[in-house]
Amino acid sequence: MRLPSEMTAGQIAGLIGGRVEGNPDVKVTSVAMSPLDAEAGQIAFVYEQKLLKKLPQCKASIVIAPEGTKSDKTLIVVKRANLAIQRILTALQPKRYLPAKGVHPTAIVDPSAQVDESAAIGPYVVIGPRCTIGQRTTIMAGTILGGEVTVGSDCLIHPGCLIADYVKIGNKVILQQGASIGPDGFGYVAERPSNMEIRMAGGTELSQEPNALLKIPQIGTVVIEDEVEIGSCATIDRATMGATTIGKGSKIDNLVMVAHNVRVGREVIVVALSAIGGSCRIGDRSVIAGCAAVSDHVQLGKDVIVQGKAGVMRDVEDGGVQTGIPSIPLKQFWTEVAHLRRLPKMSDDLKEMKNRIAQLEKQLQERQLIKS
Repeated sequence: MRLPSEMTAGQIAGLIGGRVEGNPDVKVTSVAMSPLDAEAGQIAFVYEQKLLKKLPQCKASIVIAPEGTKSDKTLIVVKRANLAIQRILTALQPKRYLPAKGVHPTAIVDPSAQVDESAAIGPYVVIGPRCTIGQRTTIMAGTILGGEVTVGSDCLIHPGCLIADYVKIGNKVILQQGASIGPDGFGYVAERPSNMEIRMAGGTELSQEPNALLKIPQIGTVVIEDEVEIGSCATIDRATMGATTIGKGSKIDNLVMVAHNVRVGREVIVVALSAIGGSCRIGDRSVIAGCAAVSDHVQLGKDVIVQGKAGVMRDVEDGGVQTGIPSIPLKQFWTEVAHLRRLPKMSDDLKEMKNRIAQLEKQLQERQLIKS
């Protein structure tokens, strides 16, 4: 990736808040995609331990590395390498093709809607009755807003998003392509006890007669607080009553499912393909890794970590780390894994002990026969 112009190590260090070790006048023209593929005239990021071990192989003219790194290369040392990456990529990000300020001629805006004059409404956007769109918000092509939707200031809504009636979106919110906000929560009830209910209660007399599933109206809404980002094709269900809430600064990845009446705290991270069941509570700063699932009505405390593919079925206290299906504390998980790995040897030892006991029993029987 080429830099806008040739830059020195000193200039880049000033941009990202780093410190030059070596020649501050060394110049580069581009950023290497990988430190192992870097060439002279490029700058490379080296921050993982396995890459630091291979630093002598890096041919980049400038290397951005964590504090404590030693090398004869020109280094820009930083306290947080990922933060340095964020800063330099923010400075280098290319122009995005956003709709111009105003309402595109093909957009359909209900006469009762209020769209701030500084907002940008792209092609084929539909804005329903009594919606409110805040200052400098951008809504890109093909997005549909239902009735009485509130969108705050400085939001960026990418193409093809679906935002249902009564949803409330705060300021500086980003919705990636195809995000679905406010569809009905999944709630049904049968007129009489279903076979599932009978079986879960321990019964065995099941009925083969029709027992229609009646939809429970989902009359609540979704509230997305400030500075939230929702990934592509993620779904946030509306509440049965009240509100499904995504707390300030939380980041939800692509293809995540958040069910009705969930309350996600502040600065929570939910990674792709995860699912959060109805009425869960997710504490501030918790992290739910990829493909994890949280069962209905579970409460996760603050600063909880749910590792990838875990299935959480019980409440987790503040600071807990969960893994496995059903999930258990991480330390317990690895203890059990260690025991499982010992099983083959334990099995061999048990067979040997059984053979020795059998031999001893045979010897005792032979001695008793001789005495008799």
